[in-house]
Amino acid sequence: MKIVITGSLGHISKPLAIELVQKRHSVTVISSNPEKEKDIENLGAIAAIGSIEDIDFLTNTFQGADLVYCMLPPFKFRENPNLDARAEAFRLAKNYTKAIERTDIKRVIHLSSIGAHLEFGNGLLAFHFIAEKVFKELPSDVAVTTMRPVGFYYNVYEFLESIQGKGFLDSFIGKILTIKYYGLKGFFQGKKGLIMSNYGAADKMPWDSPLDIASAIAEEITDSSAGRKIRYVASEDLTCQEIATILGNAIGKPYLKWETISDKQMLNALKQFGIPTTLAQDITEMNASMHSGLLFEDYYQNIPNLGKVKLKEFAKEFAIKYNQQ
Repeated sequence: MKIVITGSLGHISKPLAIELVQKRHSVTVISSNPEKEKDIENLGAIAAIGSIEDIDFLTNTFQGADLVYCMLPPFKFRENPNLDARAEAFRLAKNYTKAIERTDIKRVIHLSSIGAHLEFGNGLLAFHFIAEKVFKELPSDVAVTTMRPVGFYYNVYEFLESIQGKGFLDSFIGKILTIKYYGLKGFFQGKKGLIMSNYGAADKMPWDSPLDIASAIAEEITDSSAGRKIRYVASEDLTCQEIATILGNAIGKPYLKWETISDKQMLNALKQFGIPTTLAQDITEMNASMHSGLLFEDYYQNIPNLGKVKLKEFAKEFAIKYNQQ
């Protein structure tokens, strides 16, 4: 098959490209970075250097393909904190569907997300609902497989500094929190590092390895059945405290705790870190939907077979990065 992959050599697209090339498919990888061209070619794939902002580029690249894999790029909130993720998702999804219709593509795999079944109440993830809606508007003879992965293991890197006990945890208030959760004895024993969010502790949720997502997409590519379907992808179901314990054991902190704070505390903390109010509200609402279980309601009605890569394997990678800081 002639397959076009978006996402450059990212966490999912690179292992996906490798697997498809090994299965002797003709694979074209789209990247906006010219420096990735040689790396893509070294995998045995064809490099298409350009931007998904450019509909003509997408149209030319999709021409003659049997299947296209479409994903939205990570939004660069650090560069543009006031970016409207919903509007961006709509615009970029429209670029994809216009190019698909122009080139008469009949098979599409769209990378979406957990929570995309919700129009409201899912905070930041609402943009995936919008993107899915755009892909649903493709002509009925276009087979669309929607992949909904869950939370990625590597999202815990966001907590790296607090796990190390650095940043605000190194302040007076941080030391008070350490005493609160580990006790005065624990504090004097040198215990430090916490994970805190408005979801955590006993909250149970599915987690994902990008390698399992890539494998699931490859499976769907070989599935010749027509029509439209939604597939959830997950590697392991764990409570947040189980995650903290596994990571803690890997870094020599078996006592590591993942504590839950209120939505108000979460929102205020995000604002104090300079995050614009609208984005902070979206993040807080997304986390709150994880804590309440709202985000996972549809997932638990359509539980997939779990993937092969478990958190203990990722924890080895996490420990390396932890010790490099």
